[in-house]
Amino acid sequence: MTPIETRVRWAGLLIACGLAILMLSLLWASPLSFMSFLAFGCPLILTGVLLYLWTLAGKNGADSSGTTGH
Repeated sequence: MTPIETRVRWAGLLIACGLAILMLSLLWASPLSFMSFLAFGCPLILTGVLLYLWTLAGKNGADSSGTTGH
């Protein structure tokens, strides 16, 4: 497995965990569930999206795409 595949898998895992927390927090109508929504779910999704974009824009991502730059 290449490093870019590993980083994309981590990004997907972070996003999936964040979405699971968001969906679980919607089951209860309490201030604590809203705080878990904001404190845990949103940062996980944001971290996953940023990791994915950083992987695509990184040097290793450009080298493994098969383009020569011409």
